[in-house]
Amino acid sequence: MPGFTHSTETIVVEIANMAVAMSVTDLDMAQRIKHTYHDFLNPQATPLITISIEVKPGALYIDPQPGNWIIESHYDRERLLFKSYQEYGELNLLTGQGYIEMAPDAYVENYLRVIYAWLCLKHESLLMHASGVIRNGLGYVFFGPSGSGKTTTSRLSIRQATILSDDLVIIRHQGEQYYLYGVPFKGEMSEAPRVNQAAPLQGIFRLRQDVRHYIEPMSRIIAVAEMAGSAPFINNIPTLNGKLLMTCNHVAKAVPIQQLHFRRDDGFWKVIDELYAPVP
Repeated sequence: MPGFTHSTETIVVEIANMAVAMSVTDLDMAQRIKHTYHDFLNPQATPLITISIEVKPGALYIDPQPGNWIIESHYDRERLLFKSYQEYGELNLLTGQGYIEMAPDAYVENYLRVIYAWLCLKHESLLMHASGVIRNGLGYVFFGPSGSGKTTTSRLSIRQATILSDDLVIIRHQGEQYYLYGVPFKGEMSEAPRVNQAAPLQGIFRLRQDVRHYIEPMSRIIAVAEMAGSAPFINNIPTLNGKLLMTCNHVAKAVPIQQLHFRRDDGFWKVIDELYAPVP
């Protein structure tokens, strides 16, 4: 129709005090984004990155195939490239301007995960594949490879803590301290709400399933390597390895990483409490 123009809605999502603005012309997509990230919306925040979203019916960038979900991301000094089944995005790392093309039933979430992994590293922080909880006003992170118990420890902590996620959390460096932040990205506990909360980071634990509960220290070299391996979307980019290892080392120096051996009950909190109990 001559003279017809689409109205554009700008939606600002703020995670760990880092804001990303999304300009959307498709009304249905805008409503879906606002519903998904409701607790993380902050229209007053100043965005570090601005993304334009174009909805393209029939968009397909990777042919569907069995196996793990495919997310491809590439970085160089100036650009971030992202591709999944029904989404393709680019981001100019120098200007903070980007775009994504996506099918009407696709989600912007995977693109946001990749963007926040890069944003965190830029700000000497980490997006970690880990579970995270807030207990008695302090943050605790539990990490390890698939099957190590991230979702299990989250479910076992429901009565004792606020669950931030069983999949992804952000460890953010602010001032002289590290904080644990919740994210709106969901893992296996899809029924659990994603709360927009943060707390000073108290403990980081590499999980080991065992027949009893106990904690043992980890050498910083091993701890740094394990943490780097749990930083998705950036740990396979050679040009980012130096900064990633340096950031993990700073975190491990500030909050020593312990190895938590646990069985399937919430008794591991007793050994954690004993670890941090004041010395008489």
